[in-house]
Parts: sequence; structure tokens; C-alpha cells
Amino acid sequence: MLVTEKSPIVIVGCADDNYSMPLATTMSSVIANVSSQRQVIICIIADKITQANKNKILKSLSKPNVIIEWLVPDEAKLAHAIISRHITIASYYRILIPELLPEKYQKAIYLDSDVIVKANIEKLWDTEIADNYVLAVRDMDIEATYVSSPKGLQNYQQLGIAPDCKYFNGGVLVINVEKWRRDNFSQEIINYITNNQQYIRWHDQDAMNAVIAGKWSELDPRWNSQAVIHSYSSWKETSLTEEMYNNVINDSYIVHFSSSAKPWKLGCKHPNRMLFFQYIDLTAWAGWRITFSRKIWLKVKDMMKKKGISFSQA
Repeated sequence: MLVTEKSPIVIVGCADDNYSMPLATTMSSVIANVSSQRQVIICIIADKITQANKNKILKSLSKPNVIIEWLVPDEAKLAHAIISRHITIASYYRILIPELLPEKYQKAIYLDSDVIVKANIEKLWDTEIADNYVLAVRDMDIEATYVSSPKGLQNYQQLGIAPDCKYFNGGVLVINVEKWRRDNFSQEIINYITNNQQYIRWHDQDAMNAVIAGKWSELDPRWNSQAVIHSYSSWKETSLTEEMYNNVINDSYIVHFSSSAKPWKLGCKHPNRMLFFQYIDLTAWAGWRITFSRKIWLKVKDMMKKKGISFSQA
């Protein structure tokens, strides 16, 4: 797939009302790090976002070189999606990206709404996608590195997938929209979800890995530095080389708060959590911080003290 130097960068995010603020923060980090005046088209797949939050998102992302497009998913297509306390139906919207995007868009970058982009997204956009359906970063959890890993695909053998096939994290994707759309992969993934309920653990990410197995290519891991990487004491405990590990730890391009502990929630200990607040201050939510009444604050402090956890509101 050839993309001209002047082609606009198409970024897609998905959110429900609860993720309005994180989505605006993610997209603000994208915009802040585009060094040229290259046009950025931000497509937001959303349902049931209040008008007040829509207005705040628009205000947050209003720049001369930025165009915002709102896309509404057909949730009926996701009737069999498995949701949980942390994973809502909005997490599945990315499956529908190629069919929701206007026909003129043949390529897109998808970003979870819990990532912060530190580098110029143009570098990622200009990466050659070739004949792959997606470009992605392998899951950094050592137990999910391959489809045959303990946290990989439970039914990879029944699907005829080789055990050494790598398992990708779905938080950052460069999508070959044209190829995905042509081969009707959205429906294939939906069919997988419908027919394999008993095997699905990691929601739509499992389904995408099952359908796209062997048909994707790896990005530099710096483009999706996942939270789990900070739980290892050295590169030897990971699937990365020493150089890759050091790059991800010290010079990541995208920080992904991929655990249930988010910087906008109580108790997040991610070493880069303050990045979130740096970029939230570029949005209409500028100055927002986690706050509690004194009564709740004392209760929280006491609870965390009993667990041996030190905590700062910052």
C-alpha cells in the first residue's frame, strides 16, 4: 500500500461517556507531537456520549490542521460480545473500524484511550504496511507472547494455528483498512466471537488474534510500551532483546496504561503516570486531578496503609 508524503494521518479512537476525558487526553498527546502542519483526521467511534462531553472533546482537539469526525457503531452487530467490569462494549468498536470509516480512507491508526503518545505519530503512519492486515506490537506479558502461551489462545490447536505464532496487543494498531474491508474481516471476527464464547478470555483482542494469526507484522515495541514491562526486573525475564527492553523502558514512543490501574484512578503506580496529567492539561479538562473529601481521603489512606502501599494524590 503506497501512502503519499502529504496524505492526511487518520487516527481512530473509541469511547463511551466514561472514557471521554481519557480519549481527549490521548488525542491531545497525538496532536502535541506532530511536528509539521500535516493534516490529522481524528475519527471517534462513540455512542451515548453526552453533548457536554462532546463539546469538551471538540474544544480539546480544535487545531487548524485537525479534523474531527464522529462515527456511530451499530451495537447490534456486537450482541454476543463478552463484557466485564473493566471491558465495556466500547472496547469492541475497533472491530468495526474498516466498515465505519468513509470509503476514501484506506489506512488508519487505532489507539486505545489509555495511551499517551510521546513521539511524532507521522513516523508510525509512514511505516510500510505492505500486504499485512495490521501492524502491531507483540503482547509483552511473557505468558501471552505466543498464541500457545498460558495467556494466549486457548483453542489455537483447534484453529490450526502454529504454536509459535505471535500474539499481538490490540492497543495500538496500524490497520490496512482497504484489505480488511475487502476481505470482510469485521464479520469474520464477529463470527469468531459468536462461535467461540467458551474460549475467549481477552475479549476482542483474542478474536482479532485468532482471525489475523500470521497475517500481521511487528512494529518496533516502543510504539506500544505496555504496563506489564515494568513488572520485570530485567530484559532476561521478557521476550525482548536487551536493546529492545532498554528502548521500551527508557525511550518509548507510546506509553500504554494497559493494566486495570489507570492514572486517572486511585492507586495507579505506573512510573509514567504523570504523563497523563501533562497532557490532560492541554484539554478542556485542564487542571483535573483525583480529589477526595477529607473523610474519604483518610479512609483510603488507612486502607492502603494496611496493605503496605504508599500513596500520593499526584
